[in-house]
This record gives sequence, C-alpha cells and structure tokens, in this order.
Amino acid sequence: LFPLMMLAAAIAGALMLLGPALMKNRLGVDEVVTTLLINFIVLLGVSALLDGPMKDPTAMGWPQSVSLQSDLELGKLVAQTRVHTGLLWAVSLAVMVWAIFKYTVLGFDIRAVGANARAAAFAGVPVTRTVVMVALLSGALAGLAGAIEVAGRTSYVTLDMSPGYGYTGIVIAMLAGLHPLGVIAAAVFVAGVLVGADTMSRAVGVPTYIADVIVAASLIAVLVATLLTQYRVRMTK
Repeated sequence: LFPLMMLAAAIAGALMLLGPALMKNRLGVDEVVTTLLINFIVLLGVSALLDGPMKDPTAMGWPQSVSLQSDLELGKLVAQTRVHTGLLWAVSLAVMVWAIFKYTVLGFDIRAVGANARAAAFAGVPVTRTVVMVALLSGALAGLAGAIEVAGRTSYVTLDMSPGYGYTGIVIAMLAGLHPLGVIAAAVFVAGVLVGADTMSRAVGVPTYIADVIVAASLIAVLVATLLTQYRVRMTK
C-alpha cells in the first residue's frame, strides 16, 4: 500500500496544477492568481471530507482523518525526535530534479522556456508541452511533500497541518537561486532559523517573529545581489 499511497499523492498534486497550466497557455490567465484561489477550494474540500467520509469517529468531534496503519508511516531517522525518513525522500527528489534539468532533453527545454519563452518557441521548443510538464512535475512534488508530512509526522490529516509551507517553499526557492541542489542548503538554513527562533522564544523570551525578519532580510539580500550581478550601477554627473 505504501507505493500506491505515494503514487496517489503525486497524481493528485499533479492534476491540481494541470488546470492552471492549461489556462495560462490557452487563455493567458496568470497562474499565481489561479493557484492561490485553488488553495481555498482545496481547503474547503478537505474540510468537507474531514467532517464527512474521512472523519475519525474516535476523535471526540475534532475534524481529523482516521490514522494511517502503522506500516504506512515513515520510520524515524533519529530516535526520540521528529526527524524521519522523509528527509531522505526530500534530498533524493532534489537530486532527481537536478539530474532532470542537467541531463535530459526535458530539462533543457525547461531551462530554455524559463529563460525566454519566445526565443525557445522560435528555436523549436514546445512551450505549451514544457509548461504543462513543469506543472505536473511541480504538483507531483507538492503532493509527495504532503504525503510525507502525514506519513512522517502526524499519521492523520488535519486542516492546520501546513502552517504556510507553500509560501516558505517560495522563499527557499528564491534563496537557492532556483537551483534544485541549492534548495537543500536553503531549506536547512530556513529550518534552522525557524526552529532556533522557537527555541529562543521558550528559553530567553525572544519573539518568534525574529525568524521572519531574518528570513525576509536574507531574501532581500539575495534579490539585491542578483540584481547587482545582472546590472552595473554607475554614478554619473
């Protein structure tokens, strides 16, 4: 059942992004708007499921799903901690995406379309197919992330299981310069800041918002550095 569970999560995530990708290519609809709006549809749909067919009858009325079987849960990497084998999944998937970008035709098409879609189309790159493939790959990775979070940490689904992980992922991707392997280092950095701020809040009373300030300042620094590598600033009289 475990491979089927992960496959179902990947397919569900991929199909979730198929609509926005087609609307972007066929109708020119901004994918940021459509995906943000789909978030609310998904949350309400999950809420209906948790109050209906997926509801755990032993949860004392709390909206959560029935727990997974023990053989479907991810094992612990470090005993007595929350570090589980999902970390290995994440690193492996990052390496896989890097290999796709570097060594496959699809990876070349993705990089070409990302750099300049019009030039890529002029060179013969199938832009629509490439965008759809990127959406399917991205959605599948997001679906796997959700499945890993459930199987590795909680073993059941609740509405508050993701405290803004998607938005944190955007920050991590920008800090990594959109490089799949750089995402690993950026994720470790952001995780260290968030966990460290939580620990400092309990130990010495430092507000947890200091983590958001540090992450935001880091992102601004990266964006400014990227700008300065692309343009030369000169003082003129």
